[in-house]
Amino acid sequence: MNQPRKPLADNPSAALAALVHPDKDMRQHAAVALGQRAEPHLAPRIAELLWQEPDYFVRETLTWVLTRTPEAAADAASSALSVGDVNTRLQALHLLSKLADPNTVPVVARFIDDADPLVADKARWALARIADPSVIPLLVDRLGDTDQTARDAMTTALSQFGAPAVPTICTALTTANDPSARAHAADVLCFIGAPGAHEAAPALADALHDDHPDVRLAATLALRELVDYPPGAQGAPRSQP
Repeated sequence: MNQPRKPLADNPSAALAALVHPDKDMRQHAAVALGQRAEPHLAPRIAELLWQEPDYFVRETLTWVLTRTPEAAADAASSALSVGDVNTRLQALHLLSKLADPNTVPVVARFIDDADPLVADKARWALARIADPSVIPLLVDRLGDTDQTARDAMTTALSQFGAPAVPTICTALTTANDPSARAHAADVLCFIGAPGAHEAAPALADALHDDHPDVRLAATLALRELVDYPPGAQGAPRSQP
């Protein structure tokens, strides 16, 4: 008489095998089962299968599984960044952004100028999610990208730091040689909005007299955000870039 099969949560070998099943629902079931176990020694194999997984929802579940064993997951993702293709690097950076471990900042920072713009944007976003303020100058130094997609991605990433990023962004607004960088700094301050960027009001007021019209316009829009929602105002919305 055949013995009843163990549930996948009680059979990690079967669960790992099921992660390559052609049915995505079966892979999803296996991923959830592995997440219930949260065993660090399984992380390298789960990560390997994550890099290969074609279904978005299964990838997100596998990412969750790996966040349950953060140290092992960070090691697997860091290794993948060094040897993987573009898609693998994107997924590894996505995982590191979920882990938000400050110890991974050095490895993530190596990719903020990656030749592939999607990888560079994802690395900058991951740094913002990790939220280590030590990387703010690193990101501010890259203000002024002329590619609108990359520019918007940097605006979003820097704005995640909120008020702690404002002094460094103000320095770029007032001292950067490139007018595109100065205008971009004002854009980020506008996106941070009230109350986080109130400290930037004097620098933005000075930027109204900048030699370049793009800087003057960006400063005007940012100041309008701050004037409309002065210090103490509640529920101030954030502008969109």
